[in-house]
Amino acid sequence: MSGALKRIDDAIGRLTTLASNALLVLIVLVVLYNVVMRYVFEAPPFWTDRIGVFANIGMILFGLSLTVRDRELIAMQALYEKISPLFALALDATWNALILIFSIIFAWYGLEAAINMPGQYWDFQDFCIDLDLGDDGGQGIALTIAKSVETVVGMAVRPFCVDGAVPQKYLAMLMPISGLLLVIASLGVLIEDAKQLRAMRGRGAVRPDETAD
Repeated sequence: MSGALKRIDDAIGRLTTLASNALLVLIVLVVLYNVVMRYVFEAPPFWTDRIGVFANIGMILFGLSLTVRDRELIAMQALYEKISPLFALALDATWNALILIFSIIFAWYGLEAAINMPGQYWDFQDFCIDLDLGDDGGQGIALTIAKSVETVVGMAVRPFCVDGAVPQKYLAMLMPISGLLLVIASLGVLIEDAKQLRAMRGRGAVRPDETAD
């Protein structure tokens, strides 16, 4: 992989890591808010489950591309010890090629599914039409402060509102976005595998992890 492509790939990896970490923090905050509102104020919010589920899905899908990029998928190390390093690397390259094929299919059909997905998430309807989400109707300062979180969430959700709700296709875009990241990650490791295969054929049988990056 050339120097310019390597820098771009590293930048994408850092952004993906940042996005995954942000989604993890979001899950923790949403669950914590839900617990406080449910058991302290007995006013469970209607939107936390939806946000928590999609943040979890996004974190898993983005994390998969990082796992492929860092070569941390489960490997059959016991089998690799019984075969030649060249054959082991060839198996890795084959596996990465299969992941690339899956990634392309997932990104392509994920985009098609997201674009054509009908319906809206009415869970977020109040965020789209209510400008005073933090108002508790005079039920106490503590609840007013707690529900001010919903005003912040409403400000984040409102730009995505269409006709008083959030279209399902917006959140479904997690599929093609994560699919594209997986394509980039699997293509990168496949290029590295090809370079290592050429190097091993030229230098003789050495272990894959002793070749170039």
